Amino acid sequence: MKIERKLKALRQVLALYDELAGALETACRPGCSRCCTDRVTLTTLEACSLLETLPAAQTERLIRSAGARSHGAVLTTNALAELCAAGREPPEADDEAAGTCPLLAGDLCPVYALRPFNCRCFVSRAACTEQGYAEVDEATVAVNTLFLQTIEHIDAGGCTGYLPDVVAALTDPEHAQAYREGTLGCAACGLAPNRPLRVLMVPPDHRARIDPLVARLREIRV
Repeated sequence: MKIERKLKALRQVLALYDELAGALETACRPGCSRCCTDRVTLTTLEACSLLETLPAAQTERLIRSAGARSHGAVLTTNALAELCAAGREPPEADDEAAGTCPLLAGDLCPVYALRPFNCRCFVSRAACTEQGYAEVDEATVAVNTLFLQTIEHIDAGGCTGYLPDVVAALTDPEHAQAYREGTLGCAACGLAPNRPLRVLMVPPDHRARIDPLVARLREIRV
């Protein structure tokens, strides 16, 4: 099945990122949960992978917190890249205050090993709880953007949205079957459609570092 090939490709992409992540300078530690909100976005492919092993109790917590808020509020990475390349302004960001991630237990993530890529790649060189914001160098942002674009590209034809909304959509048997058949309507689920990678959103100053990664990612076949 195509979905199985896509899941295999996703695992290869994440393995490559984990290989690189060990060299990142980060202040992130267990108990640091300032960035753990219900506005974390992920693709339907990531949610499909997550649901393979997500405990039932955690799945139910996500479903209960879903509110179909993704539609119109989420702009996918590849959609943003296309807007920038065309010289167009992206729509205004959703200004509704984010809530706490429904999966958190205290200040710890009980499904840390299963976390979506947006959780995985969000790191800070300084403690967010102390200075009130994350500090990420431009090179790390460039690498993270490349991987976000690649993951969306692998799941082109799927959707992106907030974690609770995407999980709620894929736990509906009809929607789950439609996704596997490639016929899931994103708008009907309150999600944003994924796009193929047409424009690489990498600043020229970081191309020397990015190009070898691009070559390795292109070796991953769906």
